[in-house]
Amino acid sequence: MFHERKEYRKNFSAVGQLNVGGETLHFNCYDVSVKGAMIEVTPGKLLASVADFENLMVEDSRAEIFVEELMLSGEVRIVWVREERNRILMGLEFEAVVHNAEKLWIKRRGYRKTEPFTAELFVDKERLYVEGINRSTKGLCVRLAGQHPAIRANAPVKLQIKEFGLAALGKVVWLSNSDQHTLVGLQIISIS
Repeated sequence: MFHERKEYRKNFSAVGQLNVGGETLHFNCYDVSVKGAMIEVTPGKLLASVADFENLMVEDSRAEIFVEELMLSGEVRIVWVREERNRILMGLEFEAVVHNAEKLWIKRRGYRKTEPFTAELFVDKERLYVEGINRSTKGLCVRLAGQHPAIRANAPVKLQIKEFGLAALGKVVWLSNSDQHTLVGLQIISIS
């Protein structure tokens, strides 16, 4: 006799980030199973309504997810979106998810976040303190007060961002000088 087994679902509360349509949104997760999750998304600047998400889903329903509490990171597909009591609810289906992925989120492609941070660059045995402008999965844009001769295209750089717990090797990809500061584009080569 065949017994139909109901899919295992667990109700709990966790917060996370969803990278979708070029925007990183925060969410609360209330319901998760081995196949997917139901989340409540905080509206963003570009994706602020159910209609915005529905329009995006016509072109691309893929997204990336990170839930720090579960150390879960990966690719998901948005299968439905609806509004309920002035909240945007979304159903996600897991496609490629990795557990214990604390540094993986930083490595994922297509993620760029504009957020101030401080970093230390080690170039030619010198320590330079820089102000972070934005970061992506592949690199960073930082601002250096004034100019420094060690900062040149293709220069190898060690970088440390204590607030993210990140230490990495990188290289200078581009720079833009002005009288007061230098904007520096860094590519991350390997995360230690």
